[in-house]
Amino acid sequence: MILGDGSTRHGARSPGSDDERSGPFDEHVHSLLAAADVDGLLSLDVELAAELGAQGRAAWQVLAGVPGPWRCSSAEFFAPFGVGYHVAVWERP
Repeated sequence: MILGDGSTRHGARSPGSDDERSGPFDEHVHSLLAAADVDGLLSLDVELAAELGAQGRAAWQVLAGVPGPWRCSSAEFFAPFGVGYHVAVWERP
């Protein structure tokens, strides 16, 4: 199991200031997790993730380094109070 937060900059209620890049960033992460795309996760932009407060980037990249193959059986995204949370279940096929 890997846990990691997405951007902390979703809207006025967020702990960081609102950043219009947070939505596309977390949508991209969600699509990578949903596709079990290890190459995509490994190529996430370190600087952008840091600017958006996405502390989960390192954990997702560790997950991507675990030998597969993998498939995603479930993936969801939530952003209560302006913080992005990704929930994904990866299984071996």
